[in-house]
Amino acid sequence: MGSARQPLRFEASWAAEPPLLTNPDVARLVARGRGRSFTSDVTLLDSTDHRLLRAGVVLAHRVIDSMGEWYMDAPSWSPWLPADCSIALDAAGDLPRDFTCLVKPFLRGATLTPSAALSCDRREMRLLKFDGSPLADIRDDRISVVESGVTTSRAREVTITPHTKLTASQRDWLITRMIALGATLVDAFPSTLERLGPRAGAMSDVPRSVPPNVAATLEGFVANRLTQCLRAVMEADLAARSDGMRLPSGTAEHPVERSREPGVLPDSRLPDELLDLGSDPITAPADGIHDDGRHGRIDALLATVAELRAVVEGFSDLLEPHWVGDLSRLIDRVLALDSDRITVHRMPETYYQFLDMLVTSTRAPKLRGDGNVPAGPVLAERITTGVREVVERCDQLDLNSDHGWARARHAAESAASLVGTLQGAGDSQKLSKRLAKVARELGRTGSVSPGPTPEQIAGYTPEEAFEAGRRLERDLDRQREGRAEFLEEWPQQRRRIVKAMKA
Repeated sequence: MGSARQPLRFEASWAAEPPLLTNPDVARLVARGRGRSFTSDVTLLDSTDHRLLRAGVVLAHRVIDSMGEWYMDAPSWSPWLPADCSIALDAAGDLPRDFTCLVKPFLRGATLTPSAALSCDRREMRLLKFDGSPLADIRDDRISVVESGVTTSRAREVTITPHTKLTASQRDWLITRMIALGATLVDAFPSTLERLGPRAGAMSDVPRSVPPNVAATLEGFVANRLTQCLRAVMEADLAARSDGMRLPSGTAEHPVERSREPGVLPDSRLPDELLDLGSDPITAPADGIHDDGRHGRIDALLATVAELRAVVEGFSDLLEPHWVGDLSRLIDRVLALDSDRITVHRMPETYYQFLDMLVTSTRAPKLRGDGNVPAGPVLAERITTGVREVVERCDQLDLNSDHGWARARHAAESAASLVGTLQGAGDSQKLSKRLAKVARELGRTGSVSPGPTPEQIAGYTPEEAFEAGRRLERDLDRQREGRAEFLEEWPQQRRRIVKAMKA
């Protein structure tokens, strides 16, 4: 099971005695330094439904041999969130503002509270050869999990890490001795989330995608596309939040390299000297960059939300109108934020309501019809219908009909949004670009503002009235030029769209 250099992992009985490891190849078993054997008490901080843990983020308060620290581990969200990051307690003992800021989009308004406590009694030993060189290190962890004051689980985990390549006989001997004590050889130990039991093991609020077999259905396809949008929004949000932060990542190898699962138990005890931390943890600044207007700009975040709006518009014929309206209103309120005045550290409650609604939509999109039908035929029919409507509306355009131009513009924007949601390649991408071009050109042909009312004109000076008339005349000229230019180019645009549809 694995190579001769990989660690051996065993789940053992809580009360099992330490293994008697005597072998002609082993001179003696010695205890490692006190920096490797210690006790730790960990308090996990999360919402009541474990939103952080389910998203792959561990936030905790740890006490290691009577010394406290704040801890965050989120390897799957690197480089925006740190991996294996410890920050010593300051004089007030408050959670660092950087940590509080980084978990906000995951909590989405939920209260951060102590959710569980883990205690670990660790003992480390080393197997030495007769020449004094190390053969392997043995880590023996006794782990208890307490929730609501009740011990819910206990585990004994033993890890044997070879220093040199083990021979087949050495490896078999180690496995045999552990099995004789009732231990079971395993590939990996439970993650922090799994230790809390089935109740906490629900799916992440921010998955990377839905399973392929689910994505083949109409509901799964829509959910997958919205999930991709949610992930993009979260990454843009975290990129803005982490801008300017200097949170160090640690060196713990077991959670990051093996499975990208976050860990919470310390790899070693804290240094005896505060100077080993690189700074005085009592006087280290706590405010960070949260009140600095140069950090946390939301321009890229707003651009990502705008892309989401295009996807929602593309699916509007498939989704319940009431739900589309509610989400669109929240999107519009987010897009109305002034990026020169508001940073990501001061986002309003509306933004977190928007995130919460988007998370819900990725689990069960509000479809009008049956979501279990295959996605391909339904989407192909929708695209065909949408493109046909664009062609018919544009074929019927009259230079002076504002209503006709508005209907054509709406049809082109809807069709372009729908095709754009497919994220296809080749011909579908070509069709998307051509429809988007038609939609942009139709956008230049919209209705002109009727200009000032008679009551307003009555208050103008002759010069102001003349200038208002000139502005209206120029706007009408631009509109007529745009419409005439579109009608002249439409036959060629039409042929290209029809060709892309047939490809």
